Amino acid sequence: RVFPHMIITGDSGMGKTALAYIMAKELNVNFEECIASDLINIDIILERLKLVNGGILFQDEIHSLPIEIAEKMYSIMEDFTYNGKDIKPFTLIGATTEYGEMLQKKKPFCKRFKLIIDLDLEKYTLNDLRQIAKQYKEKLFPNDKVNEDFYVIVAINCRNNPRTLITLLEAGIYFNGKMDKVLSSFGILKNGFTERDLNILKYIALNKNGVGLQTLSNYLVTPQLNYVYNIEPYLLENELILRTGKGRTITNMGIEFIKILEKENINV
Repeated sequence: RVFPHMIITGDSGMGKTALAYIMAKELNVNFEECIASDLINIDIILERLKLVNGGILFQDEIHSLPIEIAEKMYSIMEDFTYNGKDIKPFTLIGATTEYGEMLQKKKPFCKRFKLIIDLDLEKYTLNDLRQIAKQYKEKLFPNDKVNEDFYVIVAINCRNNPRTLITLLEAGIYFNGKMDKVLSSFGILKNGFTERDLNILKYIALNKNGVGLQTLSNYLVTPQLNYVYNIEPYLLENELILRTGKGRTITNMGIEFIKILEKENINV
C-alpha cells in the first residue's frame, strides 16, 4: 500500500514544497521534484517514476501540466499501469496556487487525487512568524546579533508569507539589523504595504464604479495572474478593497488607510 495521491494548495511561499518533502521523510521513501510545465511528454514522467521507485513524485505548479499529459496519467494514478505495463505503486503530490483553474479545466484529473490540503485555511499568527524568523536566524546566522524588535518588524512586514519573511530577515542581517533601510529598499511603507499597494488603492479610489482586472493589470504593467495571486490577496485580506460584479472597489477602510500611509510617508 502507498500513501494516497494528494494536492496541496496555497499561496506562493506558504510551504507546499516543504510539506511534501517532510512527508517523504516521514514515510521514508524516495522524493523526486519537478515543475509540471516541464513534463511535455509522458516518457519524462515514466522516467521520473523509475527514479521514485515507489516513493513520492512531487509536481510543482501542477495546474500547468499539459492537459494531454494529465489525461494519460489516469491509468497510471488509478491502476499503476501504462500501455499494459505495470508501474511500481507510488504517490503523486501536486502543488498549486490555482486549484480553481484546475477544477475548471482538468476536473477528471483532479478527481484522481484523494486528499486536498489547503494551506491558506490557517493563516500564521504574528507570533508564529516571529518564531519562524528567530529559528531561521539562529540556524543560519548564529553569530549575528539582533534584538527581539528585529523579529517583530520582519514578521509585521512580511505580508503573512514565510518566503517574504525569510527575504526580509536575510536582508536585515546583511544590513546589520538596520530595518529602516531594508524596508525602504523594498518600498515598504507600513505593515508590509508598499508604494505599489498605495498606488493601487489610489487608482481604485478614483474609479468609484469599479476597476476591471484587465484595466488594473494594464495600469500596473503586470500579468493578470501576478496581480490576482501575488498582489491582490493582501489587500483583500485586510479588507481594503472588494471584488464586485463591476470590478474592484475600495472600502471605507481602504480610503482611511490611504490617509494613514500618506501621513506617515510624506514623500509618497
